[in-house]
Amino acid sequence: MAHSAHQHGPADDQRRLRIALAIAIATGALELVGGLVTGSLALLADAGHVLVDSGALLMALGAVWVAQRPHSLRWTYGFHRVEVFVATINGLLLLALAVFIAIKAIDRIGNEPDVGGGGLLVIASVGFLANLFALYVLRDPGESVNVRAARLHVLSDLGGSVAAVTAGLVITLTGWTRIDPILSLAIVVLVSIGAVRLLYETFEILLERVPRSVDLASIEAALRTDPEIRGVHDVHCWTVTSGFVAFTAHVELVTSAEAVTTVRRASDLLREQFGIGHVTLQPESAATVMISSVDVAPS
Repeated sequence: MAHSAHQHGPADDQRRLRIALAIAIATGALELVGGLVTGSLALLADAGHVLVDSGALLMALGAVWVAQRPHSLRWTYGFHRVEVFVATINGLLLLALAVFIAIKAIDRIGNEPDVGGGGLLVIASVGFLANLFALYVLRDPGESVNVRAARLHVLSDLGGSVAAVTAGLVITLTGWTRIDPILSLAIVVLVSIGAVRLLYETFEILLERVPRSVDLASIEAALRTDPEIRGVHDVHCWTVTSGFVAFTAHVELVTSAEAVTTVRRASDLLREQFGIGHVTLQPESAATVMISSVDVAPS
């Protein structure tokens, strides 16, 4: 059984999430006040969106801290899975927010709302720039699912800011205030798409689906190329949390004499060729007599 260090760069994740949280709180407060002053539903919707995201970012920070706690005899995987649960809660919050905004927007489309276009445009522009900076802070294609969830929140905030800026421009130039609730519905679409994608990803992890990056057929074929491995069965592969893929299997050996060496060789193959660091292989003799699991530390 080979174990590799599972590293997400927690200190860096925390630093980036703190910056994004500070930006979100300041932006949400500004848009909330601005929405009340200008009467803009798009601005109030985006403020609510941003403030909900502030709570999501706060939970994400907590999850990063909890995930660093060491494993124990009762919590053998530690608390890495906490970040997946938090990301799931974030996705559900986004969906609930989308429903709330949609109800309010549909109600206002039938009326001619009184919206101050100039104030809306200025405040929405500030929010747009703030969200753009937060998105820059959270950039990194290799980050954890928790940071990706936070980035999705900020990305949808940015889309909301674009909608609010557009509403401000249209109202300032034409006086057509119904654009405000109409573009609020555009925010709903952005929020919903991000939430569904996030929930699908976290549900795949929670249901222990084989990771998309892993081809079990190729892995089994590669293991069978070893002259000491007769067959492979009872194969399982799942994601514990972002970047932490676990793999278990029973391998039938031609002879049990080289069990430790064969398991080490197979574990190295899985780590080097397929990027799977946490491997548990149960060797069996050709006569299907079970041998005790062999724990092989990575070389």
